Amino acid sequence: MLLELLLTVTRASLMILTPLVAAMVLRVAPSMLEPIYGSIFIKELFLELSLVSVGVGVVLAMIYTNFLGSQKNSGAPSSSSKDKVSDSKASFLATTSNLSVPDATGLRKDAGLRKGIIVSLDMCALFLASSFFTAHAMFKYSGEFGPWRGPHLTQLFLAYPVLALLGFVNTLACVLRSHERVHVRTWMSCMLIQVGSILGLTLVIFQMAPQGQSCPRVYISAILVAFISGLHKLLTFIHGEVALPDERLESRRRPKTASSRASLAMSFIPLILVLAMAAQTATRNPHCQMSVTKAHNPPNGNYTILARNESITGWISVVDEHTARHDHHIRIMRAGHSLIGGMYAETGDSIFGTFYIPEAVRLIKKRNKSQQEVALQIGLGVGVASGSLIQLGVLVDVVEIDPVVADYASMYFDWPHPHQLFIQDGRQFIKDAPEGKYDYVIHDVFTGGGVPPSLFSLEALHDIQRIMKPDGVLALNMVGSEHPLKAQALNSVRRTLHTAFKHVVGFKENPDTPDAYQNMVFFASQIPIKFDRYVPPPPPSEEDMEKLREQGGHIDHALRPSVMRDWILTSFEEWPLSTPYDPSKGELILDRNNTLNAMQRIGAEEHWHAMRSLLPQDFWVNY
Repeated sequence: MLLELLLTVTRASLMILTPLVAAMVLRVAPSMLEPIYGSIFIKELFLELSLVSVGVGVVLAMIYTNFLGSQKNSGAPSSSSKDKVSDSKASFLATTSNLSVPDATGLRKDAGLRKGIIVSLDMCALFLASSFFTAHAMFKYSGEFGPWRGPHLTQLFLAYPVLALLGFVNTLACVLRSHERVHVRTWMSCMLIQVGSILGLTLVIFQMAPQGQSCPRVYISAILVAFISGLHKLLTFIHGEVALPDERLESRRRPKTASSRASLAMSFIPLILVLAMAAQTATRNPHCQMSVTKAHNPPNGNYTILARNESITGWISVVDEHTARHDHHIRIMRAGHSLIGGMYAETGDSIFGTFYIPEAVRLIKKRNKSQQEVALQIGLGVGVASGSLIQLGVLVDVVEIDPVVADYASMYFDWPHPHQLFIQDGRQFIKDAPEGKYDYVIHDVFTGGGVPPSLFSLEALHDIQRIMKPDGVLALNMVGSEHPLKAQALNSVRRTLHTAFKHVVGFKENPDTPDAYQNMVFFASQIPIKFDRYVPPPPPSEEDMEKLREQGGHIDHALRPSVMRDWILTSFEEWPLSTPYDPSKGELILDRNNTLNAMQRIGAEEHWHAMRSLLPQDFWVNY
């Protein structure tokens, strides 16, 4: 009996469909908004409000079911939920056999449930198929919405209604039909298995599903939902009721008239609309194209997108800016709602001077430099820091989680090939790397308004310390503020660094605005940190040039003097942090209780507004 209750068209199909769609929505919906709102805000309360949406759907389904149950004939007999059915054979179209013909009230309720399920599936498919059109329209108001409200206002037309409809339709599917006269315990067991299976499969699929390919996953899900709805319509048209026992199918069939066939054809209009919108999304929507199209670069635009790709960390693009705001033509790499680097095309200098400061690891006194120096960079960006070290003869290993970032750095920013490139998670790499290998570790993983907390924990810093030589130096970049009300993340990172290393010093990008949200670089080591005076390097020798050619470096940039780099490395010691280190401030960041993400919220909001003031909304919407 339990198996018969589960193996109906409606329940069995929803047990498979719901986890696929729900896991896709939970994975894809936030990533759709990341280019507009950054990596922090898209996840704030998203899971909680998603669960609320499912709950709203469940409550609405219960109200709808009670409404159907209230439509009774005064003399209609009722059946007890404790009645048990006689022996029966499991059928995919039926749950029980040898039943009496259901009363009129029960049949009306069955029809109402069937209609509610079909309409809900159609609406779910239409919401999914139209999601990219809706999102693009909502993105135009992102400046007015702001980073806190914007993601949830947008999800009101994307994820939340889809999840509410899934809750609604699954609740209707759990309601017993008029012919399903089973013991209440049997029914409860069936529902527990149904709900448990859906939740378990959703969790498994969500954990296994990779990032990327948002558009195909959305419109394929829409087509799948519309197809399941169409299957229910077709079976209902043929058999009259997809949950009736096999023995009753013939008696429930009705003569098929021209009007009924026309009605069936009309009922497939949602499927046709879904297919049309999916085709439009796949072929015309600029956000869903894997390459650059004419729509990305309108005539007389101020920006030219050279390359774009949705990778495992989100949307990555390379953009040329040619406006009067700058004296020089600049090229930038965009990752979501942040800029992870850029260069002046004429000089090859970084547009962010702070990226040169980590090179000062080579200026620290009392280090044994007689052997070949080896460095590790965690987080590549456009390759400014690692490129400088490579040109100075340092063997550089680079670990970058996103393969597209590495490809674009080489293709569009003249990044020379490192000694070794590892495409993997930085935390896993430092955990597995051999002990005592590196003279320097460059740690720069800021993107999208925040940093991955796992790479800032005490355990992560201990791993970095382990893979460095005894006199090795860590250069760690972060973005923060010294303002007392905004410095929680900064204070926590400082405390964790001072706990892991004996000597720590920090510098900031702009000494004139100490409270501003800005780039900061910390140097940490087990040896005292004192810097030798920076001396600009002489032009490369023929031997240096030959070595650079062997490493795949770009000769034209090696020959260019970098005025910005020389100025930064000469002046950065004059820009120390304004506030002295106070061990009583900030939290110790640990793996078991890592709250850095929550601490970054204020800074992420400032970063979002800074990006919007640096570049207009049209730039961010076009990705």
